Amino acid sequence: MPRTRFFRPTSWPVRWMVGLFLIAMICGIQCTQVVTADRESDSHAVMISGRQFGQSSSESVQALLELARRDHVALLEHCLRHCEANYRDFTCTLVKQERMGSRLGKEQTVVAKFMQKPYSVAMHWVKNAPIADRSIYVEGKWNNQMMVRPAGLLSIAGPQMRKPDDKDVMKNTLRPINKFGFQCSLESLIEVYEQARVQGGLTCEIGLVGPDGERSEFVEVAGRRALVLVRLLPAKDDYPAKRTEIYIDVDYLVPVLVKGYNWDNELSSSYLFTDLKFNVGLTDDDFLPEANGM
Repeated sequence: MPRTRFFRPTSWPVRWMVGLFLIAMICGIQCTQVVTADRESDSHAVMISGRQFGQSSSESVQALLELARRDHVALLEHCLRHCEANYRDFTCTLVKQERMGSRLGKEQTVVAKFMQKPYSVAMHWVKNAPIADRSIYVEGKWNNQMMVRPAGLLSIAGPQMRKPDDKDVMKNTLRPINKFGFQCSLESLIEVYEQARVQGGLTCEIGLVGPDGERSEFVEVAGRRALVLVRLLPAKDDYPAKRTEIYIDVDYLVPVLVKGYNWDNELSSSYLFTDLKFNVGLTDDDFLPEANGM
């Protein structure tokens, strides 16, 4: 075939090849746009200081450490602002253990869903359920009561409505369902710090001392790196715990583990958050009874 004919615009081979080329370009542009959009809306890729989870720079981690050394409250307030600005919802597995009076309860495992607006919590106990093995709370719904499903054989009675701070409920937990979530936890921690500052006697430390006598500012919690804050309080009657260990995930900037010890140096509470997924796109439908086995 003569070269001049091959390059004629009216030649069908040219039109066919140009068409394929244009289709490839359009698909490439669309694929690029889809990938970009997916990255921007990726429910697990919340940006922290311009970086995704698991990619915090050594400079960012060092800045967190320096802030903690200067002021625990300033670091916790920084974490609180970050939560308010970035997290719409999350799912997790919560491993909790609490001392009720003189008795240390069994370790419980709870699969939980949380949405900030409207404030919504759904919990499913998969290990050592107390009086209920499922519960839902949505602020402003059901007259601000929670729906619970009694555990064990009592489940045949069907779901019941209870106030979050019902006396029977509070016999089995230190924190009601309407105080769940990282923002509430951070606010509670900050409140006790501030109270102790006013009353005096607050001692703040960074890190834990190992068997070798060396202090480590960072530890691994459920496979993730965390900065450890230690708060020591003097007066037994005024505070929830003598010693509180707060483990701040250096990527998520949330307390993924909080442990409290009483004045007899016994464990009083432990809250461990694993399998965390942020901004997964939860909606009101995820907090309906039928969506939670009730």
